[in-house]
Amino acid sequence: MTARERCGFQNCLIIGEGMDIEFFADEWYEPHRRKIVWFSAVVDEKSIDCGISIEALADHFGAFYDDPLPAFRKHRERIQEAATKLITERRFEDDGTLLIRSTDL
Repeated sequence: MTARERCGFQNCLIIGEGMDIEFFADEWYEPHRRKIVWFSAVVDEKSIDCGISIEALADHFGAFYDDPLPAFRKHRERIQEAATKLITERRFEDDGTLLIRSTDL
């Protein structure tokens, strides 16, 4: 079964490099704080806040800076694949979050 076949409307389970990674359809964006769209993952039963910069969404997916969520939702699968790669490489921020930058895509 491929990662795409395991994905459902509410969440997506991807098994990579000996890890169980599950993503949830719970994206959020706080425009007055960091310019990041956030989404949740559970990795081996540990919750992780994942994010993608607005710059990455604009550069690679045509997002509008003032309304990035439609581009995020349209390209969720590719974004989750990028997050999975960074998770398996253990490329977390100092605070334990995961941030996808334009250079990661």
